[in-house]
This record gives sequence, structure tokens and C-alpha cells, in this order.
Amino acid sequence: MITEKKPQPLVLLNASGKCYSVLRKMLVCGQIPAGSRLAEVEWSQRLGSQRAALREAMVLLTHDGLLIRRPTGGFFVPTPEEVNYDSLWDARVVLELGALDLTFAPGAAPRNLAPLKKICSTMEDLHQAGLTMGFYESDFLFHQTLLELSGNEILAKMFAHSAQHFYPLAPVTDDIHKQNQAVVIQEHREIIAKLEAKQIKAASELLREHITRAKVAKAWTAR
Repeated sequence: MITEKKPQPLVLLNASGKCYSVLRKMLVCGQIPAGSRLAEVEWSQRLGSQRAALREAMVLLTHDGLLIRRPTGGFFVPTPEEVNYDSLWDARVVLELGALDLTFAPGAAPRNLAPLKKICSTMEDLHQAGLTMGFYESDFLFHQTLLELSGNEILAKMFAHSAQHFYPLAPVTDDIHKQNQAVVIQEHREIIAKLEAKQIKAASELLREHITRAKVAKAWTAR
């Protein structure tokens, strides 16, 4: 007799998704130090979830490249030595510039850039208030929104589920944070201005330079 496999309880799926979303946001924005071990008992308590749901989320984050499993067991935040930044940034250039080409291809429908402008304004407020983590989250949202403008769900999903370690793993001073944030806001606004002027090639070059500058900064802080 063949026994039909029962579907996984929806409650567990929802709990796993919640754990995944919260942890991914923290990892992408550098809120958990590199090299940290995420103890299941501690994190299930912090997130108010069952260990089974947390473990499922951690496995997904491992597939995303945001966590790693070591031979000794357990889930860890990768250290700079364990992240292939060259490949990561090369992939980011391909994804973001490819999405830009799709979004503003000849004959494509006009796109509403207001959401990007709103994010820039939010980043300015966070920058002035010294809210670094909020700034990082908004920066990630800017690039995510830029991809979503293409209307290509596959590209957006690839970006959302990739190890986009944008932010310094090594400690830097508050002054350096402030300087970097001001440059990021300026470059974002310049990209939007070029897109509004229909100077798509110039916008693409600015975006490439913007990503490359982040790559160079990352390489320096990871030493």
C-alpha cells in the first residue's frame, strides 16, 4: 500500500520564511559579525521560532552563500577569506547592468523612477541621523528596486537570493562611514538623473563605476 506523503505544515513554512527574512536582512546589512556561529538554541529563542523552522531557514541561507557550514558542524557567517568577492561583484555587475538594459531597451514602456528618488531621500535622512544599519538596508533596497524595474522576476529573484555582501566586514570609523554614505547617495542620484535624461549608456557606466567603487572599498576593508 502506498502512503501519500503529507504536505509540510503551513505553520512551519511560515515560521521558516520569517526566520529566513529576518536573518537575511541582518546578514546582508552586516549586523552579525563575520565568523560568528549561529547557535540554534540561542537564535530560535531570539526569533521566537522552533529549531526546525530556524534550521530550514539557515539551510536556505547557506544555499544563498550568506552562511556556511564547517566540518566541525553548525552554521557560521563567512569571514572575508571565505567569500569570493571578485566573482560576487562580477555577478552583481552582470545582473544590475543587464537589468538596466532590459528596463530601458528601445521601445520599452516608460518606467516610474519615483520609488528610487524616495529611497534616496530616505537614505539622506538616515545619513543625517547617523542610523548606519538603516542606511545599509535602504542602499540594498535601492539596488533591488533598480532590478525590479526590469519586470523580469527571474533576475529580481537571482539578485534577492544571492550573497550580496555590500558592507565592510572589517571595522571602520564613523567618519569613514559618513564619507562613504555621502558618496553613495550622490552616485545614486546621478544615476537617476542620467536615466531621466534618457542617457542610458551614461547611466550604465555610472552604475558600473558605483559597483566597482564598492568592490574596491570591500577589498580594502577585508584585508
